[in-house]
Amino acid sequence: MAEIESDLSDRLVVDSLASEDGCYPIVTEYFETPDRECYWEKNRRLASRRKIRVRIYGNGGGKIPPTGFIEIKHKHFGVGAKRRLFLPVDEAIEFAKGNYEILKHSKRNWSRSQRMIIAELFDLIERRRFGPAIQLRYDRKALMTPDGQLRITFDTQLMCRSNLLALEPDDSRFEQYIIPADKSILEVKSIGPVPFWFREYGGEKGLVRRSFSKFCTAMTVCDPVLKEQLNGTDIAA
Repeated sequence: MAEIESDLSDRLVVDSLASEDGCYPIVTEYFETPDRECYWEKNRRLASRRKIRVRIYGNGGGKIPPTGFIEIKHKHFGVGAKRRLFLPVDEAIEFAKGNYEILKHSKRNWSRSQRMIIAELFDLIERRRFGPAIQLRYDRKALMTPDGQLRITFDTQLMCRSNLLALEPDDSRFEQYIIPADKSILEVKSIGPVPFWFREYGGEKGLVRRSFSKFCTAMTVCDPVLKEQLNGTDIAA
């Protein structure tokens, strides 16, 4: 990570939404079905699949105050989309605890697109029985090109737990790593094609694109239901 930062220091700047050093913590709760359909849909590469997550960004001492989101991640025939609702942190935490009615009773004027997201959330929760399953936390360092077209993130200290606690910004009550503590995940996100200079740099450094799911990896590490399924004692149809 330090080598890449040093090599690209003349092209990248700290993400304007991050702290002064570009770092901020992320705490996430993922929802699943009782049969762990989200995991198996990803594992079997189902063409269209969705999952719900509640995410808390930042901490009290950061450049921006802690921020809460409820998100639906949708993969549809290779194209990814993310539909999200911004919520005050305390309301996002309540939703993560299972108080879904807070979206109906919250005193704000939702836009049409936000109401559609809320309807989709309740459809997944009520029809497909989505519910809280696993929680993750990690530290992210975010860099970007000055024009905002390319964003590079380094995620470190990736940890998970299946004992669901009330979420907290910068929650430190995690003990189980999903990748070695000294490793990080590099993600490259680009508006349009990845710039040629970065592709050239990646070739020089031998960077290889690989698929990695934090959600699926965390589930295999610490979800007891999935462990039973993987051990062949309760294989989902």
